[in-house]
Amino acid sequence: MSFAVHRVLRRVLLGVLLTTIGAVIVAFAYESWKSSEQKGLSLLNRFNTVPDFSFVDQDGKTVAESDLKGKVWVADFIFTRCPGPCPIMNSRYAELDRNFQKSGQLKLVSFTVDPEFDTSTILKRCATKYEASNRWHFLTGEKDKLYGLAIEGFQLAIQDPKSVASDFVHSTKFALVDADGVIRGYYDGTSPEVVQKLLTDIGSLLRCGGR
Repeated sequence: MSFAVHRVLRRVLLGVLLTTIGAVIVAFAYESWKSSEQKGLSLLNRFNTVPDFSFVDQDGKTVAESDLKGKVWVADFIFTRCPGPCPIMNSRYAELDRNFQKSGQLKLVSFTVDPEFDTSTILKRCATKYEASNRWHFLTGEKDKLYGLAIEGFQLAIQDPKSVASDFVHSTKFALVDADGVIRGYYDGTSPEVVQKLLTDIGSLLRCGGR
């Protein structure tokens, strides 16, 4: 075998070896990524299934639980006259809204706990203030049904005072709901880290079909 032929053969064998090594590295990286994704999803608990509901949003349109099936969504309970945590919570939602401005896979739902004041018109002003996209629904309706949904459906604390006052108590939690309507996690809506945590968990759900 001539030196030239030997050199060509060596290059071919080296190329095959490098290609094989590259394929192994890619396969290992893919399996590691899949394992990480599955581990992330396994850390998400399964809580209540959200019961049926039907309320009216800031545009006067009816939004029901069935309208959200097949979507990943985040829920919270707020009121527009809130002097404390609600503006912070709304700001966190606005940040989530901006992060998904090119995606139709996420919905944001804010239920009012002060429906006697928070009409669709009032909620529309709030939506405008936070530049809410059409993915973000501010919902109002019958007080008993809203409170029942919060307490029994989402298992979140609500104190029912005779009037909304500065000491009005309601949960500041965000609830992450999967495409089957199952609550997968609760988050502190006033925490500076809540958006990043939600982005991570929402991303994990979406990459697995929302479930």
